[in-house]
Amino acid sequence: MCLECLFMYGKMYRFGFLIVLVALLISTSTVNSLLNVDSRKSKIEVTARVDFAEGTNHYKLIEVDNGDNNEEQVVTYIRHEFVFSIQGNAIGVEWEFGDGSYGNGQITSHQYELPGHYIVKATMSTEYGIDITELLITVHLKGVVEADNMECTCAPNAKDTLIDLQATQLPVIMEGSVSVEHDGSSEPCSLRFPFQDCHLRATLQWTQDDLVVHEEIIFDDTFRINELTINYTIDWTFYEEGDGIQILLETDQLRDWHKPSAEWYSTVV
Repeated sequence: MCLECLFMYGKMYRFGFLIVLVALLISTSTVNSLLNVDSRKSKIEVTARVDFAEGTNHYKLIEVDNGDNNEEQVVTYIRHEFVFSIQGNAIGVEWEFGDGSYGNGQITSHQYELPGHYIVKATMSTEYGIDITELLITVHLKGVVEADNMECTCAPNAKDTLIDLQATQLPVIMEGSVSVEHDGSSEPCSLRFPFQDCHLRATLQWTQDDLVVHEEIIFDDTFRINELTINYTIDWTFYEEGDGIQILLETDQLRDWHKPSAEWYSTVV
């Protein structure tokens, strides 16, 4: 073979070697880039979730009359159950629910005793280290009371009933209603003679250590229907320890037999 041919063959060999080397470098760089993307993607996808960020606890009180004016109070309290879960590849998970309670596991649930705002922290162990996610949870309250007939208390008012509205120690907006329904042996309110109309006075009372510190009359009038409903709204009320709020229902007529009930919704703000 001539020298010129050998020289050309060597150049072609070196050129091919360079092409193979560059291809290998590009391939290696691409693989490393993909691995880095997958790594970042794995870290991003590990997070904590909750099924619903807001829930409502339900409070219900029923007064049962045993015929001796010494009613038995039956209370039912149903707490909303929040379901928490992890999305992604976590080796272990520890939960702090914000009310002094703790849990663990990929899926868990929790109920809050009191309305309010809670910060839930999930500490997740992954192959890349520790990830922490925080979730804001809000618990509202819905209350219902079915009281026995308003009882005789004589002067200065004929009969009354007191309903506790379950004040919570945080700012809330309370929207509610109180109703009275004729329930007795006397003639219904709709059949009364003139000047014998049924009567009701409804007063919102704010208390501190069981003493009334402020009150607001929301209804004080006669009526000629067998069921009367009064709506009310209390905006941005903040309660501290020892504070309370209640509704006082009164009538000035001994012949009025009314069965009270109340329903309200406390929205945490």
